[in-house]
Amino acid sequence: MNRLPLIISGFTGAAGRLSGVAAQILEDRLELLALEVREAKIRLVQALLLACIGVVFSMVGLLLLVLAGVYVLPPEWRIFGLIAAAATGILAGVIVFFLLSRHLGRKPLAFDQSIAELKKDMKCF
Repeated sequence: MNRLPLIISGFTGAAGRLSGVAAQILEDRLELLALEVREAKIRLVQALLLACIGVVFSMVGLLLLVLAGVYVLPPEWRIFGLIAAAATGILAGVIVFFLLSRHLGRKPLAFDQSIAELKKDMKCF
């Protein structure tokens, strides 16, 4: 009868070690998944940079088109046409960058809370 508590103690110890190993494996898998998500984010940023470069060249073309439109205005209205075109472009750019920074600022890093919770679970075991 004295051996029964030792057997139960051995089983609970082994179960605790097994659950610790399982939690470590799960944490490693989640860290790997988070790394892959970061790599995907880097590829997305690279694609966005290429898109931005394309937008810049498109904007240069649009600027030349606006300048051509201002050029055909009567000389006394040209300065007002330039001011209106510049104000419209600056306002649109500021609004877009504000929306972009707000959108990107709301997104937390991938799986940070999950990894923290798993570390708490491992401390419990």
